[in-house]
Amino acid sequence: MAYLSRYLYRGVISEKNIIANQAGKVTYRYTEGKTGHTQYRILKGEDFLWLVLQHVLPKGFRRVRDYGFLHGNAKKLLSLVQLVLRVVIEAHTPRPRPVFKCPRCQSPMYILGFAKPAWQSG
Repeated sequence: MAYLSRYLYRGVISEKNIIANQAGKVTYRYTEGKTGHTQYRILKGEDFLWLVLQHVLPKGFRRVRDYGFLHGNAKKLLSLVQLVLRVVIEAHTPRPRPVFKCPRCQSPMYILGFAKPAWQSG
């Protein structure tokens, strides 16, 4: 599983959801999509691995979310695609930041900077 994990996107199943692996049978927990209830399932080890391997991308394929105009660093290209397709996205108003108050007088405090702890290297 450790070998396969680097080929999977965001982990198909986390290690904490695998309950048991005994006598060639794997017990794991999952949340059913329709009801939202937690279910348990027992499978033969081969069947469990088959389910996991269905999430491995074939050689030469890339995850769509990380490619082209959907890539995190492609903001200019994404805005160009939106302009060409005449997509209007409403600007969202940022939420107000919480006000930090002085523990004694309750007046607002302003953050002027951050200092690294002395014990932290780098």
